[in-house]
Amino acid sequence: MTDTLAPVDAPSVRVSPGRRRGDRIVPAAALGWLVLLLAEWAADGRIWLGHLVGIVPPAAFVLVPLLLAALAPLARGAARWRSLAAAALALAVGYGQSGLDPAALWRAEPRPGPESVRVFAWNTNSWNQLLGTQDHFYAFLKAKDADVYLLHEYQHVTADRKGRLPIDDLARLRREFPGHQVVVRGELVTLSRFPVLRQPAVGPAGRLPPGADWQAEYRESKVLRTDLLVRGRTVSFYNVHMPVWNSMPDGLLSADFYRHMRERSGPRRAQYAGLEADLAANRNPVVVAGDFNATAAMSDLDPLRERLADAAEVSTDPYPTSWEEGGWKPFWRTDWAFTGNGARAERYEFNPPEKLSDHAVQDLWVSLPGNG
Repeated sequence: MTDTLAPVDAPSVRVSPGRRRGDRIVPAAALGWLVLLLAEWAADGRIWLGHLVGIVPPAAFVLVPLLLAALAPLARGAARWRSLAAAALALAVGYGQSGLDPAALWRAEPRPGPESVRVFAWNTNSWNQLLGTQDHFYAFLKAKDADVYLLHEYQHVTADRKGRLPIDDLARLRREFPGHQVVVRGELVTLSRFPVLRQPAVGPAGRLPPGADWQAEYRESKVLRTDLLVRGRTVSFYNVHMPVWNSMPDGLLSADFYRHMRERSGPRRAQYAGLEADLAANRNPVVVAGDFNATAAMSDLDPLRERLADAAEVSTDPYPTSWEEGGWKPFWRTDWAFTGNGARAERYEFNPPEKLSDHAVQDLWVSLPGNG
Protein backbone atom coordinates (compact mmCIF):
# COMPACT_ATOMS: atom_id res chain seq x y z
CA MET A 1 0.00 0.00 0.00
CA THR A 2 1.06 3.49 -0.70
CA ASP A 3 0.52 5.98 2.06
CA THR A 4 -1.24 9.15 0.97
CA LEU A 5 -0.99 12.44 2.75
CA ALA A 6 -4.15 14.42 3.36
CA PRO A 7 -3.97 18.01 2.07
CA VAL A 8 -3.24 20.53 4.72
CA ASP A 9 -5.16 23.81 4.62
CA ALA A 10 -3.04 26.96 4.71
CA PRO A 11 -3.44 28.85 7.95
CA SER A 12 -5.83 31.75 7.57
CA VAL A 13 -4.60 35.23 8.40
CA ARG A 14 -6.97 36.97 10.72
CA VAL A 15 -7.11 40.73 10.61
CA SER A 16 -8.00 42.39 13.87
CA PRO A 17 -10.97 44.76 13.92
CA GLY A 18 -8.59 47.56 14.96
CA ARG A 19 -6.46 46.91 11.88
CA ARG A 20 -9.50 47.04 9.61
CA ARG A 21 -10.60 50.29 11.21
CA GLY A 22 -7.09 51.67 10.59
CA ASP A 23 -7.46 50.86 6.90
CA ARG A 24 -10.51 53.11 6.80
CA ILE A 25 -9.96 55.81 9.39
CA VAL A 26 -6.33 56.80 8.73
CA PRO A 27 -6.69 57.40 4.96
CA ALA A 28 -10.02 59.16 5.56
CA ALA A 29 -8.44 61.46 8.15
CA ALA A 30 -5.47 62.28 5.91
CA LEU A 31 -7.66 62.90 2.88
CA GLY A 32 -10.14 64.91 4.96
CA TRP A 33 -7.38 67.22 6.24
CA LEU A 34 -6.09 67.70 2.70
CA VAL A 35 -9.59 68.54 1.41
CA LEU A 36 -10.05 70.97 4.30
CA LEU A 37 -6.78 72.70 3.40
CA LEU A 38 -7.77 73.02 -0.24
CA ALA A 39 -11.18 74.39 0.71
CA GLU A 40 -9.53 76.91 3.04
CA TRP A 41 -7.12 77.91 0.27
CA ALA A 42 -10.05 78.49 -2.09
CA ALA A 43 -12.03 80.52 0.47
CA ASP A 44 -9.41 82.62 2.27
CA GLY A 45 -9.22 86.08 0.78
CA ARG A 46 -12.15 85.41 -1.54
CA ILE A 47 -15.14 85.11 0.79
CA TRP A 48 -15.59 86.31 4.35
CA LEU A 49 -15.93 82.77 5.74
CA GLY A 50 -12.30 82.20 4.75
CA HIS A 51 -11.24 84.16 7.83
CA LEU A 52 -12.18 81.16 9.97
CA VAL A 53 -8.68 79.87 9.26
CA GLY A 54 -7.52 82.45 11.80
CA ILE A 55 -8.85 80.24 14.58
CA VAL A 56 -6.32 77.50 13.81
CA PRO A 57 -2.89 77.88 15.46
CA PRO A 58 -0.65 78.10 12.37
CA ALA A 59 1.74 75.41 13.64
CA ALA A 60 -1.12 72.94 13.10
CA PHE A 61 -0.48 73.15 9.35
CA VAL A 62 2.75 71.25 9.98
CA LEU A 63 1.93 69.26 13.11
CA VAL A 64 -1.31 67.71 11.83
CA PRO A 65 0.15 66.20 8.62
CA LEU A 66 3.17 64.94 10.57
CA LEU A 67 0.81 63.25 13.03
CA LEU A 68 -1.18 61.74 10.18
CA ALA A 69 2.03 60.43 8.60
CA ALA A 70 3.00 58.89 11.95
CA LEU A 71 -0.38 57.12 12.08
CA ALA A 72 -0.09 55.78 8.53
CA PRO A 73 1.43 52.40 9.68
CA LEU A 74 -1.93 51.63 11.31
CA ALA A 75 -3.23 51.11 7.78
CA ARG A 76 -2.11 48.35 5.42
CA GLY A 77 -0.97 48.14 1.85
CA ALA A 78 -2.49 50.66 -0.50
CA ALA A 79 -4.36 52.37 2.35
CA ARG A 80 -1.04 53.10 4.06
CA TRP A 81 0.44 54.64 0.94
CA ARG A 82 -2.66 56.71 0.30
CA SER A 83 -2.42 58.04 3.85
CA LEU A 84 1.25 58.94 3.45
CA ALA A 85 0.64 60.60 0.09
CA ALA A 86 -2.24 62.71 1.42
CA ALA A 87 -0.23 63.70 4.51
CA ALA A 88 2.80 64.66 2.40
CA LEU A 89 0.68 66.75 0.04
CA ALA A 90 -1.06 68.44 2.99
CA LEU A 91 2.34 69.29 4.47
CA ALA A 92 3.50 70.78 1.18
CA VAL A 93 0.31 72.83 0.81
CA GLY A 94 0.19 74.05 4.42
CA TYR A 95 3.84 74.62 5.31
CA GLY A 96 3.83 78.22 4.06
CA GLN A 97 0.91 78.98 6.40
CA SER A 98 2.59 77.55 9.50
CA GLY A 99 4.65 80.54 10.60
CA LEU A 100 7.55 78.18 11.30
CA ASP A 101 11.10 79.33 10.53
CA PRO A 102 13.55 76.47 11.23
CA ALA A 103 16.47 78.59 9.94
CA ALA A 104 16.11 80.74 13.09
CA LEU A 105 17.64 77.89 15.09
CA TRP A 106 21.10 78.49 13.59
CA ARG A 107 20.77 82.21 12.90
CA ALA A 108 23.42 84.30 14.65
CA GLU A 109 22.30 86.57 17.47
CA PRO A 110 21.64 89.97 15.84
CA ARG A 111 23.77 92.90 16.94
CA PRO A 112 22.24 96.24 15.94
CA GLY A 113 24.64 98.96 14.87
CA PRO A 114 25.09 102.24 16.75
CA GLU A 115 22.99 104.13 14.15
CA SER A 116 20.02 101.74 14.43
CA VAL A 117 16.60 103.19 15.17
CA ARG A 118 14.79 101.37 17.97
CA VAL A 119 11.05 100.90 17.37
CA PHE A 120 8.59 99.68 19.98
CA ALA A 121 5.16 98.53 18.75
CA TRP A 122 2.44 97.35 21.11
CA ASN A 123 -1.27 96.82 21.58
CA THR A 124 -1.77 98.45 24.99
CA ASN A 125 -5.02 96.61 25.85
CA SER A 126 -7.22 99.71 26.09
CA TRP A 127 -4.41 101.87 27.47
CA ASN A 128 -4.01 99.63 30.50
CA GLN A 129 -7.61 100.11 31.61
CA LEU A 130 -8.04 96.47 32.63
CA LEU A 131 -4.66 95.29 33.92
CA GLY A 132 -1.92 96.71 36.14
CA THR A 133 -1.62 100.35 37.22
CA GLN A 134 -0.93 103.52 35.27
CA ASP A 135 2.38 104.01 37.07
CA HIS A 136 3.48 100.51 36.09
CA PHE A 137 2.23 101.11 32.55
CA TYR A 138 4.25 104.29 32.03
CA ALA A 139 7.33 102.90 33.76
CA PHE A 140 7.15 99.91 31.41
CA LEU A 141 6.96 102.14 28.34
CA LYS A 142 9.77 104.43 29.44
CA ALA A 143 12.08 101.52 30.29
CA LYS A 144 12.12 100.53 26.60
CA ASP A 145 13.84 103.83 25.73
CA ALA A 146 12.72 103.54 22.10
CA ASP A 147 13.26 106.17 19.45
CA VAL A 148 9.79 105.55 18.01
CA TYR A 149 6.75 104.11 19.80
CA LEU A 150 3.81 102.77 17.78
CA LEU A 151 0.98 102.26 20.29
CA HIS A 152 -2.58 101.05 19.71
CA GLU A 153 -5.81 101.10 21.71
CA TYR A 154 -5.47 104.62 23.11
CA GLN A 155 -9.02 104.22 24.39
CA HIS A 156 -11.15 102.72 27.12
CA VAL A 157 -13.98 100.21 26.78
CA THR A 158 -17.51 100.21 28.12
CA ALA A 159 -18.55 97.88 30.94
CA ASP A 160 -19.71 95.20 28.47
CA ARG A 161 -16.43 95.67 26.50
CA LYS A 162 -18.37 96.13 23.27
CA GLY A 163 -18.11 99.92 23.06
CA ARG A 164 -15.06 102.17 22.74
CA LEU A 165 -14.59 105.45 24.57
CA PRO A 166 -12.09 108.28 23.93
CA ILE A 167 -9.56 109.22 26.58
CA ASP A 168 -7.28 112.20 27.08
CA ASP A 169 -3.89 111.28 28.54
CA LEU A 170 -1.86 113.73 26.46
CA ALA A 171 -0.67 115.76 29.42
CA ARG A 172 0.86 112.73 31.07
CA LEU A 173 2.27 111.42 27.80
CA ARG A 174 4.11 114.68 27.23
CA ARG A 175 5.28 114.77 30.83
CA GLU A 176 6.58 111.19 30.75
CA PHE A 177 8.20 111.55 27.29
CA PRO A 178 9.58 115.10 27.17
CA GLY A 179 12.04 114.21 24.40
CA HIS A 180 9.37 112.83 22.07
CA GLN A 181 6.84 114.41 19.77
CA VAL A 182 3.32 113.02 20.17
CA VAL A 183 0.99 112.22 17.25
CA VAL A 184 -2.54 110.92 17.91
CA ARG A 185 -5.25 109.81 15.52
CA GLY A 186 -8.24 107.90 16.87
CA GLU A 187 -6.90 104.99 18.91
CA LEU A 188 -3.36 105.23 17.52
CA VAL A 189 -0.45 107.04 19.17
CA THR A 190 3.02 107.53 17.70
CA LEU A 191 5.82 108.96 19.86
CA SER A 192 9.00 110.07 18.11
CA ARG A 193 12.40 111.42 19.12
CA PHE A 194 12.76 112.62 15.54
CA PRO A 195 11.02 115.67 14.03
CA VAL A 196 7.59 114.99 12.53
CA LEU A 197 7.34 116.17 8.91
CA ARG A 198 3.94 114.94 7.73
CA GLN A 199 0.96 112.86 8.79
CA PRO A 200 -0.79 111.93 5.52
CA ALA A 201 -4.09 110.08 5.89
CA VAL A 202 -4.06 106.45 4.73
CA GLY A 203 -6.95 104.50 3.26
CA PRO A 204 -10.49 105.16 4.56
CA ALA A 205 -9.17 107.86 6.93
CA GLY A 206 -8.65 110.06 3.87
CA ARG A 207 -12.43 110.37 3.47
CA LEU A 208 -12.96 111.85 6.92
CA PRO A 209 -13.97 115.52 6.98
CA PRO A 210 -11.93 117.98 9.05
CA GLY A 211 -12.96 117.88 12.69
CA ALA A 212 -14.53 114.42 12.49
CA ASP A 213 -15.59 113.07 15.88
CA TRP A 214 -13.55 110.49 17.75
CA GLN A 215 -15.86 107.58 16.95
CA ALA A 216 -15.43 108.24 13.23
CA GLU A 217 -11.66 108.51 13.69
CA TYR A 218 -11.64 105.28 15.65
CA ARG A 219 -13.60 103.48 12.94
CA GLU A 220 -11.71 104.77 9.90
CA SER A 221 -8.17 105.47 11.14
CA LYS A 222 -6.55 102.08 11.51
CA VAL A 223 -3.27 103.13 9.92
CA LEU A 224 -1.35 106.17 11.19
CA ARG A 225 1.47 107.14 8.85
CA THR A 226 4.01 109.54 10.27
CA ASP A 227 6.90 110.81 8.14
CA LEU A 228 9.90 111.55 10.34
CA LEU A 229 13.18 113.30 9.66
CA VAL A 230 15.76 110.72 10.74
CA ARG A 231 19.32 111.97 10.46
CA GLY A 232 18.58 114.00 7.35
CA ARG A 233 16.39 111.37 5.67
CA THR A 234 12.59 111.13 5.49
CA VAL A 235 11.37 107.79 6.82
CA SER A 236 7.72 106.72 6.92
CA PHE A 237 6.51 104.87 10.00
CA TYR A 238 3.15 103.13 9.76
CA ASN A 239 1.35 102.47 13.05
CA VAL A 240 -1.21 99.73 12.30
CA HIS A 241 -4.15 98.25 14.19
CA MET A 242 -6.39 96.40 11.74
CA PRO A 243 -10.04 95.66 12.60
CA VAL A 244 -10.46 92.28 14.25
CA TRP A 245 -12.21 89.78 12.00
CA ASN A 246 -14.10 87.90 14.70
CA SER A 247 -16.26 88.34 17.76
CA MET A 248 -14.94 85.53 19.93
CA PRO A 249 -17.04 86.38 23.03
CA ASP A 250 -20.14 85.48 20.99
CA GLY A 251 -18.83 81.94 20.43
CA LEU A 252 -18.48 79.87 17.26
CA LEU A 253 -22.00 78.47 17.62
CA SER A 254 -23.61 81.91 17.77
CA ALA A 255 -25.27 83.52 14.76
CA ASP A 256 -23.84 86.85 15.96
CA PHE A 257 -20.32 85.49 15.48
CA TYR A 258 -20.89 84.97 11.77
CA ARG A 259 -22.88 88.17 11.38
CA HIS A 260 -19.94 90.11 12.81
CA MET A 261 -17.53 88.25 10.52
CA ARG A 262 -19.57 89.24 7.48
CA GLU A 263 -20.03 92.86 8.57
CA ARG A 264 -16.34 93.37 9.38
CA SER A 265 -15.02 91.82 6.21
CA GLY A 266 -15.60 94.89 4.02
CA PRO A 267 -14.09 97.49 6.38
CA ARG A 268 -11.14 95.21 7.02
CA ARG A 269 -10.45 94.78 3.30
CA ALA A 270 -10.67 98.53 2.83
CA GLN A 271 -8.04 99.15 5.50
CA TYR A 272 -5.64 96.60 4.03
CA ALA A 273 -6.20 97.96 0.52
CA GLY A 274 -5.55 101.50 1.72
CA LEU A 275 -2.30 100.49 3.37
CA GLU A 276 -1.14 98.56 0.32
CA ALA A 277 -1.95 101.47 -2.03
CA ASP A 278 -0.11 103.97 0.16
CA LEU A 279 2.97 101.75 0.37
CA ALA A 280 2.96 101.26 -3.40
CA ALA A 281 3.17 105.03 -3.91
CA ASN A 282 5.70 105.70 -1.15
CA ARG A 283 9.39 105.83 -2.10
CA ASN A 284 10.65 106.65 1.39
CA PRO A 285 12.26 103.96 3.55
CA VAL A 286 9.30 102.43 5.42
CA VAL A 287 8.72 100.70 8.74
CA VAL A 288 5.29 99.11 9.15
CA ALA A 289 4.38 97.59 12.52
CA GLY A 290 1.41 96.84 14.69
CA ASP A 291 -1.45 94.49 15.44
CA PHE A 292 -2.72 93.21 12.09
CA ASN A 293 -5.26 90.79 13.59
CA ALA A 294 -4.03 88.23 11.07
CA THR A 295 -2.01 85.06 11.47
CA ALA A 296 0.53 83.45 9.17
CA ALA A 297 -2.27 81.21 7.91
CA MET A 298 -4.37 84.12 6.60
CA SER A 299 -3.98 85.62 3.14
CA ASP A 300 -4.51 89.24 4.30
CA LEU A 301 -0.78 89.67 4.77
CA ASP A 302 0.30 88.19 1.43
CA PRO A 303 0.62 91.52 -0.48
CA LEU A 304 2.66 93.02 2.37
CA ARG A 305 4.93 89.99 2.57
CA GLU A 306 5.49 90.17 -1.18
CA ARG A 307 6.37 93.88 -1.13
CA LEU A 308 8.22 94.18 2.20
CA ALA A 309 10.56 92.13 4.37
CA ASP A 310 9.15 90.48 7.47
CA ALA A 311 11.27 91.54 10.44
CA ALA A 312 11.10 87.95 11.72
CA GLU A 313 13.67 87.08 9.06
CA VAL A 314 16.34 88.25 11.53
CA SER A 315 14.69 86.66 14.59
CA THR A 316 16.21 83.69 16.42
CA ASP A 317 12.75 82.35 17.33
CA PRO A 318 11.68 79.45 15.06
CA TYR A 319 7.98 80.02 15.89
CA PRO A 320 7.37 83.65 16.90
CA THR A 321 4.02 84.23 18.62
CA SER A 322 2.46 87.28 20.23
CA TRP A 323 -1.11 86.48 21.28
CA GLU A 324 -2.76 85.52 23.59
CA GLU A 325 -0.31 86.46 26.34
CA GLY A 326 -1.32 85.56 29.87
CA GLY A 327 -2.08 81.92 29.17
CA TRP A 328 0.32 78.99 29.18
CA LYS A 329 1.77 79.95 25.83
CA PRO A 330 0.56 82.20 23.01
CA PHE A 331 -0.13 80.15 19.86
CA TRP A 332 -0.77 82.93 17.35
CA ARG A 333 1.29 85.73 15.89
CA THR A 334 -1.09 88.58 15.14
CA ASP A 335 1.51 91.35 15.60
CA TRP A 336 3.86 91.96 12.69
CA ALA A 337 6.63 94.29 11.59
CA PHE A 338 7.87 94.91 8.06
CA THR A 339 10.57 97.06 6.48
CA GLY A 340 11.23 98.20 2.92
CA ASN A 341 12.71 100.72 0.48
CA GLY A 342 16.16 100.42 2.04
CA ALA A 343 15.11 100.16 5.69
CA ARG A 344 16.22 96.82 7.14
CA ALA A 345 15.46 95.01 10.36
CA GLU A 346 18.66 94.34 12.31
CA ARG A 347 17.09 92.77 15.37
CA TYR A 348 13.52 91.72 16.13
CA GLU A 349 11.97 90.00 19.09
CA PHE A 350 8.76 89.60 21.04
CA ASN A 351 9.01 90.37 24.73
CA PRO A 352 6.61 89.84 27.64
CA PRO A 353 4.11 92.64 28.39
CA GLU A 354 4.53 92.26 32.16
CA LYS A 355 0.84 91.34 32.51
CA LEU A 356 -0.22 94.72 31.11
CA SER A 357 -1.71 93.38 27.89
CA ASP A 358 -2.72 90.18 26.11
CA HIS A 359 -0.25 91.06 23.35
CA ALA A 360 3.51 90.66 23.51
CA VAL A 361 5.54 93.73 22.66
CA GLN A 362 7.49 94.05 19.42
CA ASP A 363 11.05 95.27 19.86
CA LEU A 364 12.61 96.19 16.53
CA TRP A 365 15.95 97.74 15.58
CA VAL A 366 16.12 99.17 12.07
CA SER A 367 19.00 100.34 9.91
CA LEU A 368 18.43 102.95 7.22
CA PRO A 369 20.14 103.48 3.85
CA GLY A 370 23.60 104.82 4.39
CA ASN A 371 23.67 103.71 8.04
CA GLY A 372 25.07 100.24 7.61
